[in-house]
Amino acid sequence: IVARGNPLQLQGMADLAGRGARFVNRQPGSGTRLLAEHLLAEAHVDPSRVRGFADAAEDSHGAVAAAVASGAADAGLGIQAAAASFGLDFVPLVDEDYYLVCLTPMLEQPAVQALREVLASPSWPATLSTMPGYGVQRAGEVLSLTRALPWWRFRQPRPAGHRG
Repeated sequence: IVARGNPLQLQGMADLAGRGARFVNRQPGSGTRLLAEHLLAEAHVDPSRVRGFADAAEDSHGAVAAAVASGAADAGLGIQAAAASFGLDFVPLVDEDYYLVCLTPMLEQPAVQALREVLASPSWPATLSTMPGYGVQRAGEVLSLTRALPWWRFRQPRPAGHRG
């Protein structure tokens, strides 16, 4: 999320340190904070070189956008919809997939069936299309965890008292 017109011409996380941008971060442990740390590591940028990285953090995408809109920061990691809601510009860095995860027996529960019907309906993509940065692929489809996340491997818990 950057100011309207992207005055610092930020195109990626490496530009934060290189251009002296003031960065507003998310709270430690949040997915967005972990993504910021990952993107900085991928760009070989020490977070201590990013102004504001270790300062007070915000708890939501909207709060990050508000900080940029108020001029308290030049940039922050967040979603396009938050940037748009404050009239800010947005530099896309990654695409993320979102999954609803449940145990197989739960798929038969009426509430889960109703939710899957909504997600598979034509109204769901129509609703999401009104929000900048969102798209729909395979909504309502049931996938195995390893099909959705091929890198993930389930480990069976060891029986009590078991020694390696």
